[in-house]
Formats: sequence, structure tokens, C-alpha cells
Amino acid sequence: MEESKVDLNKQKLKFDDSEYFLDDLPKEAKQLVMGLRTADAQTKMYEDTLKLIALGKNKMVQDLKMILDKIEPIQNA
Repeated sequence: MEESKVDLNKQKLKFDDSEYFLDDLPKEAKQLVMGLRTADAQTKMYEDTLKLIALGKNKMVQDLKMILDKIEPIQNA
């Protein structure tokens, strides 16, 4: 009974259709899991950055459109 309580507190890795206790994995596997977590965090951060850039770009396009709407365009001959 005591052992199952300890197992409930251990971190698990779900991979494909299986679960593994993180502490029981070899060092190389733990490092790969850490690398994957880091890659996921960086991907999320860059996705958020791209969203902010797109938002800023859209605002600049809107501002430019408002300015250009007040200016007569060049007439093509």
C-alpha cells in the first residue's frame, strides 16, 4: 500500500500507448525528455512572437491604408 502512494507521486512519461516512470528511465532518455520539453517551450514562445509580429504588421498596413486613402495615387498614362 505504501509503495502505490509513492508511485502516484512519481512523474510519468506517456509515449505512444505506454507510460513510464521518469525517474526509472536511463540518463540518456531523461536528457531527451528534457530536450523535448525545451523544444516545446521554445516553439510555443516563437509561435507567440510570430502572432505579435503579425498583429503589429496588420496594424501598420491599416495605418498606411488610412494615410494613402487621403492621397491621390499616380495616374497611369
